[in-house]
Amino acid sequence: MTLAPDASVSDVLDGIDTSPGCSVKDSFGCLDLSEAGFEVLFEATWIAREVRMPLEPGWSRMPDQFDDPFVAVWSDGVSGVTANRDGDFAGLSNLYTRGDLGDAWRGATSAVATTFPGLPITGYERGDDLAAALRAGYTALGPLRIWLK
Repeated sequence: MTLAPDASVSDVLDGIDTSPGCSVKDSFGCLDLSEAGFEVLFEATWIAREVRMPLEPGWSRMPDQFDDPFVAVWSDGVSGVTANRDGDFAGLSNLYTRGDLGDAWRGATSAVATTFPGLPITGYERGDDLAAALRAGYTALGPLRIWLK
């Protein structure tokens, strides 16, 4: 995973095993790893939102499967999300739904905000999920690219 926008291809590849199956998270979407045999698995957009909101009705925290105070899984029976904390940010990931995407984003956001109150929520999305996140009040911050060899 790149941690700086000025990381070079050699900075990244010199420190990892580049055998088949290797993946690289280009956190800034600025590397070209194609000459090293990698293909783009997907591209996404970083998102963030400052939020203070109550937990949406029906959402509850699932039994703690991770035994980690920095990770929580929430569901309302139709949708679910994983909340995680890294420093001064709350992460929203693994959002899924069998229902309305807008309702899922609203509920998931409330669950993450309940887990880590006062922290800005971040994540990355693409396609319909990105559009739904932006409608739910998130701001697009910049590109992300996942490479796979």
